[in-house]
Amino acid sequence: MNTKPNSINPIVTHRVQPIGFFKVAAITGIFAASVIALTYDQKATEYKPPVAIPNVTPSTYTVDALRLTSETSGKAVIKLDSFLVLVSFDFESHPDSYGVPGSEFTAVDITNLAVEKITDVNGKDWNDFTDYNDHRMINQVIVGYIERNRLVEAVQ
Repeated sequence: MNTKPNSINPIVTHRVQPIGFFKVAAITGIFAASVIALTYDQKATEYKPPVAIPNVTPSTYTVDALRLTSETSGKAVIKLDSFLVLVSFDFESHPDSYGVPGSEFTAVDITNLAVEKITDVNGKDWNDFTDYNDHRMINQVIVGYIERNRLVEAVQ
């Protein structure tokens, strides 16, 4: 047989040597681990204590007392959580209905609301801490109280 020692036999020349495969796998693994280690941000996984969330329970509003001082104004004591809020208000009344015969009623709109005094349940005075949402809810509570108790009648 005439075979040359350096023949081009694909079975012999194109086999992957086991030692070379392990070298390539080890180098690739070391490279991948170093890339992950360099891009990993350790500050992102620092322990952060839980954030203290303030008490966000909704406020409660009730009418303790309401007195109409004239045809278009009145005063009310509103209980806002554990505070008593003395307010004076101006209002307009007009006839309204739900669109169904027999559902006519007198609608009330608060046009002006002024907080006069705020006290706690012990009688200690407080500065005005109310905001837009408190005023809006106080208006709704007053309107609901006046309409429910039919304290005004609109002139047709």
